[in-house]
Amino acid sequence: MPIKTEVYQRETPQGAETITVMASIDDNGAEIRVIHERDGIVISDSIPHWGEDPAAGQRWANEHREDRTAEGYQLVEEPGESE
Repeated sequence: MPIKTEVYQRETPQGAETITVMASIDDNGAEIRVIHERDGIVISDSIPHWGEDPAAGQRWANEHREDRTAEGYQLVEEPGESE
């Protein structure tokens, strides 16, 4: 199952923040992992979406992208795929 990765960054008074979203979505379902770092230190690592409905996983990924942009994050790494 290929994994698509998006990396977002923003500067805050507390330091540089990076959010990495790794989404594995195929006909069997979806699993999405999100890692939030501040100045290179992981402050959260979670799987906020998991399920058998790939459409729901894709909706989550699209909404997440819009939310991050609204929060001032910039997409710094375009979606890429890895195995």
